Amino acid sequence: MGAINNPAEMRKRVYRHMLETRGWKYRVFLRYLRVFKYAAFAPTRGEFLESYYVLMRYLDDIVDGDAPLPEGYHSASDYLLGKIKFSKNPIDPKDEVDHLMSYCFDLAKKFGEEFNNETEDILNSLLFDANRRGKMIIFPKKDLMHHFHLLDIRGTIKATLKVFNDDPEKYLLLEPLGIACRYQFDIEDIETDLAVGFVNISKEECEQFGIDQEDLKNPNSLKLKKWLRQRAKDGLLLLEEHHRRIPEGNFSLLERMTFSLVYENPARKVFEKVISDTKTIA
Repeated sequence: MGAINNPAEMRKRVYRHMLETRGWKYRVFLRYLRVFKYAAFAPTRGEFLESYYVLMRYLDDIVDGDAPLPEGYHSASDYLLGKIKFSKNPIDPKDEVDHLMSYCFDLAKKFGEEFNNETEDILNSLLFDANRRGKMIIFPKKDLMHHFHLLDIRGTIKATLKVFNDDPEKYLLLEPLGIACRYQFDIEDIETDLAVGFVNISKEECEQFGIDQEDLKNPNSLKLKKWLRQRAKDGLLLLEEHHRRIPEGNFSLLERMTFSLVYENPARKVFEKVISDTKTIA
């Protein structure tokens, strides 16, 4: 992409790419993202949410190989390191991503927030993925959970709560929902993740289910299907825990609707389908 300071045009291009390549996964999410922009009666916050989501989605696509690595970089890791450095001192933008990041930070200032810490969490999590891409490394559970905590809970959920003008320290109350959504992504992306060398199955789980390198190369492996079934069952338990915790947060109606429609319902649908499809597996 060229260094064009046009956030709206970049959003259109990224949205179009998402719908063309993974419309089944993102169509509903993008629709609700637009609805929030108007339902919240907060156009600046809505503009930030759209722009920030596009920023992180595009960077994630570079890490996953769904978008080309910009010229002048040897690897996605080098590119992410540059973006982390820029996020800490956002001056002299060098490309369109830098411009969009600066735009997001400027929007945040207009509603009295800053997202530097959340941005660093998310970018460091993406860097973890960039460093392991193509290597089929099997990590201990604690390492994977630290990575997912930065991305799905401390980074993403804290940022979302700030957009809702809520206390970001409530993010721990939403931890079960964040982990459940991570399990949803693990299930949906199992084939594509393994194809590019990402193993989101922990060392402990590989030992538990007897999963070896040959299984990781075979999407139809019975051992993988047993792991997916357990992932789905654990995901449903996490959603139950989410419902037990949610009253403690005194969240607004708009927040609770967003948690339910955008995050919980799609995850529940995926979990229930996996359990139904694997009901003959012991």
